[in-house]
Amino acid sequence: MNDVLKSQYSEQFDKERKARIETSYYKYGPARDNFASGRVDALATAERCMDAFKKDHNTEHLVDAANYLMFRYMYPMPGEYFQPTDSSGSVGTVGTPINMERDTMTDNTTYF
Repeated sequence: MNDVLKSQYSEQFDKERKARIETSYYKYGPARDNFASGRVDALATAERCMDAFKKDHNTEHLVDAANYLMFRYMYPMPGEYFQPTDSSGSVGTVGTPINMERDTMTDNTTYF
């Protein structure tokens, strides 16, 4: 693993996600059967997980939300697609990332 990923990525998060995928397979059935047809609304369920996290601060809900978002990515609904964007297509961030703050101090250009 390169140096950036060592400090900017969580292998433990992936481990937790994968463990829950296996459990969910036996509890709820194959993801394709549940999400490809829209039988389970992955996006709404991810939002439900986020709401639960905001109430109880249990980070397990973040792991679950990530899995539901992954399922939505794997089984998009009609009209949904993946297309990489550059900064002009980004939704941006809530707050000021450290590099953006540094950039505004050095060249008087704002990026938000």
